[in-house]
Amino acid sequence: MSTNTRIWDQVNTTDPSATKNFTGMGGFKGTAIKPTYLMRKATEVFGPCGEGWGWTILEERFDEGGPLQAPTKEWPTAPLINAKVHTVRIELWYQGEGGQKCTVTHYGHTPFVLLQQGKIITDWEAAKKSLTDAIGKCLQPLGFAADIHMGLFDDAAYVETVRDEVALNKAEDRVAEEDRQKQERLDYIKSVIDTMGGAQSAQELKKIHDVAVRKLTLRKDTKGVERVSLEWKRIKEASERENAA
Repeated sequence: MSTNTRIWDQVNTTDPSATKNFTGMGGFKGTAIKPTYLMRKATEVFGPCGEGWGWTILEERFDEGGPLQAPTKEWPTAPLINAKVHTVRIELWYQGEGGQKCTVTHYGHTPFVLLQQGKIITDWEAAKKSLTDAIGKCLQPLGFAADIHMGLFDDAAYVETVRDEVALNKAEDRVAEEDRQKQERLDYIKSVIDTMGGAQSAQELKKIHDVAVRKLTLRKDTKGVERVSLEWKRIKEASERENAA
């Protein structure tokens, strides 16, 4: 483990069970991380909160945004009200090597007065949400949940690989879990070979091969990659001979 990435290498992989998909403003889709999961990971690495790590609020304010209006049939001339956003700036600290105090500073933001489903509402939990946001943003440069921030969770094959690794680490009967995953691997390779055998074109055959190879490569399954590639070559050559006849 590199000294410079000693923290990153411990926290960059995220348990898929601690995440959920979300759709934000403008239809943006992403993966959200459960805050308690991040705090547990920080505790595992640094020690109990307040002892090995914690935070200090440096600044808190409400920022005014653009005008909002929520007219109704009964009140078509509803007045304009400015949006408000709660902002907090914190300094997250943790015990580094040799007991030295290390810090990361970042902001957290949450809409406080906003327009939602045609109504102007006030979110009275904005302060709590902003603090949670700021803590997560401070942990991000240290490598916490880096795989999500790097977009790896957009790849279903990556998520499936991590899910299996987590299941193996959590299994009460590790041998039984290993056997289950081995059988699942064999079934997957067989299904890929069967699917390649039914491909209707060279392009379809290549696509099936490439998807499988990527998935197996993520799992560091060299033998599986070799098996699939060998079958792809055999099926491809047989098809070429048949077309040439």
